[in-house]
Amino acid sequence: SARWRNLYTKAGFSSFMASLLAILCGLVVGFVVLLVADPANAFWGLLAILTGGLSDMKNLGQVLYAATPIILTGLSVGFANKTGLFNIGASGQFIVGAFCGVYTASVWNLPGALGWIVPLLASMIGGALWALLPGLLHAYRRVNIVIATIMMNYIGMYLVNYLIKIAPIYDNVKNQTRPVPAAHRLPTAGLEKIFPDSSANIGIFIVIVVAIIVFILLEKTNFGFELKACGKNRDASIGFGVDAKRMIMTAMLISGALIGL
Repeated sequence: SARWRNLYTKAGFSSFMASLLAILCGLVVGFVVLLVADPANAFWGLLAILTGGLSDMKNLGQVLYAATPIILTGLSVGFANKTGLFNIGASGQFIVGAFCGVYTASVWNLPGALGWIVPLLASMIGGALWALLPGLLHAYRRVNIVIATIMMNYIGMYLVNYLIKIAPIYDNVKNQTRPVPAAHRLPTAGLEKIFPDSSANIGIFIVIVVAIIVFILLEKTNFGFELKACGKNRDASIGFGVDAKRMIMTAMLISGALIGL
Protein backbone atom coordinates (compact mmCIF):
# COMPACT_ATOMS: atom_id res chain seq x y z
CA SER A 1 0.00 0.00 0.00
CA ALA A 2 0.97 3.66 -0.31
CA ARG A 3 1.32 3.92 3.46
CA TRP A 4 3.95 1.16 3.57
CA ARG A 5 5.78 2.57 0.55
CA ASN A 6 5.98 5.94 2.28
CA LEU A 7 7.36 4.25 5.37
CA TYR A 8 10.07 2.44 3.39
CA THR A 9 11.23 5.64 1.71
CA LYS A 10 11.56 7.69 4.89
CA ALA A 11 15.14 8.50 5.89
CA GLY A 12 14.51 7.58 9.53
CA PHE A 13 13.27 4.11 8.59
CA SER A 14 16.27 3.57 6.31
CA SER A 15 18.65 4.60 9.10
CA PHE A 16 16.89 2.26 11.54
CA MET A 17 17.09 -0.67 9.14
CA ALA A 18 20.77 0.06 8.45
CA SER A 19 21.50 0.03 12.18
CA LEU A 20 19.51 -3.17 12.67
CA LEU A 21 21.35 -4.84 9.79
CA ALA A 22 24.71 -3.79 11.27
CA ILE A 23 23.74 -5.35 14.62
CA LEU A 24 22.64 -8.60 12.95
CA CYS A 25 25.85 -8.77 10.91
CA GLY A 26 27.87 -8.25 14.08
CA LEU A 27 26.02 -11.07 15.83
CA VAL A 28 26.53 -13.41 12.86
CA VAL A 29 30.27 -12.68 12.73
CA GLY A 30 30.50 -13.11 16.50
CA PHE A 31 28.69 -16.44 16.31
CA VAL A 32 31.10 -17.63 13.60
CA VAL A 33 34.04 -16.72 15.86
CA LEU A 34 32.41 -18.63 18.74
CA LEU A 35 31.92 -21.65 16.47
CA VAL A 36 35.58 -21.63 15.53
CA ALA A 37 36.79 -21.11 19.11
CA ASP A 38 34.42 -23.47 20.95
CA PRO A 39 31.79 -25.23 18.79
CA ALA A 40 30.18 -27.07 21.71
CA ASN A 41 29.36 -23.88 23.61
CA ALA A 42 28.90 -21.47 20.70
CA PHE A 43 25.10 -21.44 20.94
CA TRP A 44 25.12 -20.89 24.70
CA GLY A 45 27.70 -18.15 24.27
CA LEU A 46 25.49 -16.36 21.75
CA LEU A 47 22.52 -16.78 24.08
CA ALA A 48 24.53 -15.23 26.93
CA ILE A 49 25.36 -12.24 24.69
CA LEU A 50 21.68 -11.76 23.79
CA THR A 51 20.19 -12.27 27.25
CA GLY A 52 23.07 -11.58 29.67
CA GLY A 53 22.15 -7.94 30.19
CA LEU A 54 18.54 -8.88 30.88
CA SER A 55 19.11 -11.93 33.04
CA ASP A 56 18.57 -10.01 36.28
CA MET A 57 18.15 -6.44 37.53
CA LYS A 58 21.80 -6.12 38.54
CA ASN A 59 23.00 -6.91 35.02
CA LEU A 60 20.42 -4.56 33.52
CA GLY A 61 21.67 -1.80 35.82
CA GLN A 62 25.22 -2.47 34.67
CA VAL A 63 24.09 -2.28 31.05
CA LEU A 64 22.59 1.18 31.66
CA TYR A 65 25.72 2.28 33.51
CA ALA A 66 28.09 1.09 30.77
CA ALA A 67 25.85 2.39 27.97
CA THR A 68 25.80 5.96 29.27
CA PRO A 69 29.24 7.14 28.03
CA ILE A 70 28.88 5.11 24.82
CA ILE A 71 25.53 6.73 23.97
CA LEU A 72 26.83 10.23 24.69
CA THR A 73 29.95 9.68 22.60
CA GLY A 74 27.86 8.32 19.73
CA LEU A 75 25.47 11.26 20.08
CA SER A 76 28.33 13.75 19.88
CA VAL A 77 29.89 12.13 16.81
CA GLY A 78 26.44 11.95 15.20
CA PHE A 79 25.83 15.61 15.97
CA ALA A 80 29.09 16.62 14.30
CA ASN A 81 28.28 14.39 11.34
CA LYS A 82 24.90 16.10 10.92
CA THR A 83 26.79 19.34 10.45
CA GLY A 84 29.16 17.80 7.89
CA LEU A 85 32.08 17.30 10.30
CA PHE A 86 33.66 13.89 10.86
CA ASN A 87 34.81 14.34 14.45
CA ILE A 88 37.12 11.37 14.84
CA GLY A 89 38.76 12.99 17.87
CA ALA A 90 36.32 11.47 20.36
CA SER A 91 38.96 9.55 22.32
CA GLY A 92 41.13 12.64 22.87
CA GLN A 93 38.18 14.83 23.85
CA PHE A 94 36.91 12.04 26.11
CA ILE A 95 40.16 11.62 28.02
CA VAL A 96 40.72 15.38 28.42
CA GLY A 97 37.16 15.79 29.67
CA ALA A 98 37.63 12.83 32.00
CA PHE A 99 40.75 14.37 33.52
CA CYS A 100 38.98 17.70 34.10
CA GLY A 101 36.06 15.93 35.74
CA VAL A 102 38.13 13.62 37.95
CA TYR A 103 40.45 16.46 38.96
CA THR A 104 37.67 18.84 40.03
CA ALA A 105 35.72 16.07 41.77
CA SER A 106 38.80 14.87 43.69
CA VAL A 107 40.58 18.15 44.50
CA TRP A 108 37.85 20.78 44.74
CA ASN A 109 35.97 20.11 47.95
CA LEU A 110 32.64 21.55 46.80
CA PRO A 111 29.54 21.21 48.97
CA GLY A 112 26.39 19.24 48.17
CA ALA A 113 25.29 18.78 44.58
CA LEU A 114 28.04 21.12 43.38
CA GLY A 115 30.44 18.27 44.13
CA TRP A 116 29.22 16.41 41.03
CA ILE A 117 27.60 19.17 38.95
CA VAL A 118 30.78 21.26 38.66
CA PRO A 119 32.93 18.27 37.60
CA LEU A 120 30.37 17.48 34.87
CA LEU A 121 30.60 21.07 33.65
CA ALA A 122 34.41 20.92 33.85
CA SER A 123 34.37 17.76 31.76
CA MET A 124 32.19 19.44 29.15
CA ILE A 125 34.47 22.48 29.02
CA GLY A 126 37.58 20.27 28.70
CA GLY A 127 36.08 18.23 25.86
CA ALA A 128 34.76 21.35 24.12
CA LEU A 129 38.08 23.19 24.23
CA TRP A 130 39.93 20.12 22.95
CA ALA A 131 37.55 19.97 19.99
CA LEU A 132 37.75 23.71 19.35
CA LEU A 133 41.34 23.78 18.05
CA PRO A 134 40.75 21.38 15.13
CA GLY A 135 37.50 23.28 14.52
CA LEU A 136 39.43 26.53 14.24
CA LEU A 137 42.00 24.98 11.92
CA HIS A 138 39.26 23.60 9.71
CA ALA A 139 37.19 26.80 9.70
CA TYR A 140 39.98 29.30 9.05
CA ARG A 141 42.72 27.29 7.33
CA ARG A 142 40.67 24.50 5.70
CA VAL A 143 42.77 21.87 7.51
CA ASN A 144 41.26 18.41 7.08
CA ILE A 145 39.11 17.81 10.18
CA VAL A 146 39.90 14.07 10.28
CA ILE A 147 43.67 14.59 10.32
CA ALA A 148 43.45 17.44 12.86
CA THR A 149 41.24 15.50 15.30
CA ILE A 150 43.34 12.31 15.03
CA MET A 151 46.50 14.28 15.86
CA MET A 152 44.74 15.90 18.83
CA ASN A 153 43.87 12.42 20.14
CA TYR A 154 47.53 11.57 20.70
CA ILE A 155 48.37 14.98 22.11
CA GLY A 156 45.47 14.66 24.56
CA MET A 157 46.44 11.15 25.61
CA TYR A 158 50.07 11.99 26.35
CA LEU A 159 49.16 15.30 27.99
CA VAL A 160 46.70 13.63 30.36
CA ASN A 161 49.17 10.84 31.15
CA TYR A 162 51.62 13.57 32.21
CA LEU A 163 49.09 15.70 34.11
CA ILE A 164 47.72 12.77 36.12
CA LYS A 165 51.13 12.03 37.59
CA ILE A 166 51.86 15.61 38.63
CA ALA A 167 48.34 16.31 39.95
CA PRO A 168 47.35 15.40 43.54
CA ILE A 169 45.04 12.65 42.27
CA TYR A 170 47.61 9.95 41.55
CA ASP A 171 48.09 6.77 43.60
CA ASN A 172 51.75 5.76 43.21
CA VAL A 173 51.18 2.37 44.83
CA LYS A 174 48.33 1.29 42.53
CA ASN A 175 49.62 3.28 39.53
CA GLN A 176 46.23 4.87 38.87
CA THR A 177 44.14 7.87 39.83
CA ARG A 178 42.69 7.90 43.32
CA PRO A 179 38.98 7.04 43.65
CA VAL A 180 36.62 10.00 43.38
CA PRO A 181 35.13 10.78 46.84
CA ALA A 182 31.73 9.14 47.28
CA ALA A 183 30.04 12.49 47.93
CA HIS A 184 31.20 13.77 44.53
CA ARG A 185 29.92 10.86 42.45
CA LEU A 186 26.69 10.96 40.47
CA PRO A 187 23.71 10.28 42.75
CA THR A 188 21.76 7.06 42.26
CA ALA A 189 18.32 8.65 42.83
CA GLY A 190 16.91 5.38 44.14
CA LEU A 191 18.19 3.28 41.24
CA GLU A 192 20.20 1.20 43.70
CA LYS A 193 16.87 -0.22 44.90
CA ILE A 194 15.64 -1.04 41.40
CA PHE A 195 19.02 -2.39 40.27
CA PRO A 196 20.60 -3.76 43.48
CA ASP A 197 24.39 -4.23 43.61
CA SER A 198 24.82 -2.41 40.28
CA SER A 199 26.56 0.90 39.48
CA ALA A 200 23.44 2.48 37.92
CA ASN A 201 23.10 6.22 38.53
CA ILE A 202 21.35 9.27 37.09
CA GLY A 203 23.75 9.31 34.14
CA ILE A 204 21.21 7.44 32.01
CA PHE A 205 18.61 10.17 32.70
CA ILE A 206 21.15 12.85 31.77
CA VAL A 207 21.74 11.04 28.47
CA ILE A 208 18.01 10.95 27.68
CA VAL A 209 17.59 14.66 28.42
CA VAL A 210 20.65 15.60 26.38
CA ALA A 211 19.47 13.47 23.43
CA ILE A 212 16.11 15.27 23.44
CA ILE A 213 17.82 18.68 23.61
CA VAL A 214 20.11 17.78 20.69
CA PHE A 215 17.12 16.60 18.62
CA ILE A 216 15.22 19.83 19.29
CA LEU A 217 18.31 21.90 18.54
CA LEU A 218 18.94 20.23 15.20
CA GLU A 219 15.39 19.71 13.96
CA LYS A 220 13.29 22.49 15.49
CA THR A 221 15.48 25.62 15.54
CA ASN A 222 16.89 28.03 12.96
CA PHE A 223 20.31 27.47 14.49
CA GLY A 224 20.05 23.75 13.80
CA PHE A 225 18.94 24.41 10.24
CA GLU A 226 21.97 26.65 9.65
CA LEU A 227 24.27 24.00 11.15
CA LYS A 228 22.95 21.32 8.81
CA ALA A 229 22.93 23.67 5.82
CA CYS A 230 26.57 24.52 6.44
CA GLY A 231 27.36 20.80 6.65
CA LYS A 232 25.60 19.95 3.38
CA ASN A 233 27.14 22.77 1.35
CA ARG A 234 29.43 25.24 3.05
CA ASP A 235 29.84 27.57 0.07
CA ALA A 236 26.12 27.69 -0.69
CA SER A 237 25.25 28.42 2.95
CA ILE A 238 27.74 31.31 2.94
CA GLY A 239 25.92 32.68 -0.10
CA PHE A 240 22.68 32.64 1.88
CA GLY A 241 24.23 34.61 4.74
CA VAL A 242 25.26 31.81 7.10
CA ASP A 243 28.46 32.43 9.04
CA ALA A 244 30.08 29.11 8.14
CA LYS A 245 33.17 29.61 10.29
CA ARG A 246 31.09 30.30 13.39
CA MET A 247 28.88 27.28 12.64
CA ILE A 248 31.87 24.95 12.28
CA MET A 249 33.42 26.12 15.54
CA THR A 250 30.08 25.95 17.36
CA ALA A 251 29.41 22.44 16.06
CA MET A 252 32.83 21.25 17.23
CA LEU A 253 32.38 22.90 20.62
CA ILE A 254 29.01 21.20 21.15
CA SER A 255 30.32 17.86 19.90
CA GLY A 256 33.36 18.05 22.18
CA ALA A 257 31.21 19.09 25.15
CA LEU A 258 28.95 16.07 24.67
CA ILE A 259 31.96 13.73 24.56
CA GLY A 260 33.42 15.39 27.65
CA LEU A 261 30.11 14.97 29.45
